[in-house]
Amino acid sequence: MIEEMRLRDLGVIADATLPIGRGFTAITGETGAGKTMVVTGLGLLLGQRADSGAVRKGAAQAAVEGVWLVPEDGPVAARVREAGGDVEPVGGGSAELYLGRTVSSEGRGRATVGGRTAPAGVLADLADEAAFR
Repeated sequence: MIEEMRLRDLGVIADATLPIGRGFTAITGETGAGKTMVVTGLGLLLGQRADSGAVRKGAAQAAVEGVWLVPEDGPVAARVREAGGDVEPVGGGSAELYLGRTVSSEGRGRATVGGRTAPAGVLADLADEAAFR
C-alpha cells in the first residue's frame, strides 16, 4: 500500500509531499492547482512512459518518490533484494519500500527501487504488485 508520495518540479508543482495511507484519499483543488500532476506522478511510479514536457518550466528534471508499506519477508521485498535494492523494516513484519523516478527536461529518465537504479519495467512490476496485490 502506498503511504506517501513526493513530487518535485513536476508541472505546476515545485515541491509537494502527499500523505496517502489507508482509507479513501481525495485529491481536490482549483483549476491549475496540480491535480493532474499528482496523477501523472503516480503513473510515473507505476512505470508509465516518461514525458519531458511534464518537467516544470526552468527545472532540469522532475522527480517523484513513493513510499510503500510491504510485508518485510514477502515477495515484493524479495524481488527488491534480487534487484540489488533494500527495504526498511518498520516493525510488525512490515517494511517501507522506496521507489523513485526522475525525468530530465531532455527526456532522459531514471528509476530507483529500494535505493538502487533499476529498469523502469522492474519499478512498474514492483509498484503494481505493492499497490494492487
